[in-house]
Amino acid sequence: MAKQLNLTSRVRAGMALERQSAEERLQEKEVAETASREAAVVVGRVPYPPVVPPSPTARQKIKIADAISNPFNPRSFYSAETIEGLARSLEIDGQIEPIKVTRLNQYPGKWVVIDGERRLRAAKSRGAEYIDAELCEEQLENRTLYLRAYKANKERDAQTVFDDAIAWKHLLDQGVYKDYAELAAAVSEASSHVNKVILLNSLPPSFLSRMAQFSNIVGLGHAYNLKLIMDRAGQAVAEHWLQEILDGRATVRRLEQAASADAPTRRGGPRRVHYQSRVQFKRQNGGALGELKLFADGRTELSLQGVNGSAQQDLAEKMKELIENWSRQLDDEASV
Repeated sequence: MAKQLNLTSRVRAGMALERQSAEERLQEKEVAETASREAAVVVGRVPYPPVVPPSPTARQKIKIADAISNPFNPRSFYSAETIEGLARSLEIDGQIEPIKVTRLNQYPGKWVVIDGERRLRAAKSRGAEYIDAELCEEQLENRTLYLRAYKANKERDAQTVFDDAIAWKHLLDQGVYKDYAELAAAVSEASSHVNKVILLNSLPPSFLSRMAQFSNIVGLGHAYNLKLIMDRAGQAVAEHWLQEILDGRATVRRLEQAASADAPTRRGGPRRVHYQSRVQFKRQNGGALGELKLFADGRTELSLQGVNGSAQQDLAEKMKELIENWSRQLDDEASV
């Protein structure tokens, strides 16, 4: 019995010693941390760990008046009925998903919408002053600005070929992508698909808008053949065939047959050939000066703007000299 008591006493003594040792170590650590903070003050460093800023994606309220559309918004067509329905949902259920915004140097003080244009429009229609948003802190280049919104729309199946037609032409016109091939690679589509979609821009805006309104019925196959029909037989005939599609009486195959038929009012002239690549010229201040287009049929077209008077004459003389020298060089190489 005495041995058992002696063993218990030893265990208790050992535990007390361990507790004392742990407390001493903690005190030493506190002394070290205190000394470190005081030393930091002396040398001019921040004495305490900096406050961690809110997450870049933290939800916050922003003024709707300070929010602007994405300059490379992949969508161009918005259904009034859809916006109205979304506005009712916001009023009843509140805003479930925040919009996503960023800052751009060319729009100081403004929030640029990356994703959530429909929610922004719906909130505006309700007369709301604020909207919930998530801020993307990183600086986005034009390509990223477009692709993020484009992929977000694709994931929710809200993007149509008619939106793509306008957005893709804008991207090429602004020099965000240099040609069809580069754009096609960015959106993971075949160059032939991109070319066919962009050709839809030759249709009148009202006609394009009407097809977009019924994008659940009118696909790219319909739209492209309607473009061919309009080129050959005029808008009235194309309007007739669009109505046939909407009434369920015209398939893509039927439109192909109509497009290939030689209509009496078929327009003459060679088929339009689109450029393969182009080089854009800008002034020192960043303003557009013109572009050089290269075509598959061997043509090269130079188009400049804002060159007047003596500057225009001077340019013509220099271009003439340059082309003549280049032509002679070609002839010399060919004769070798």
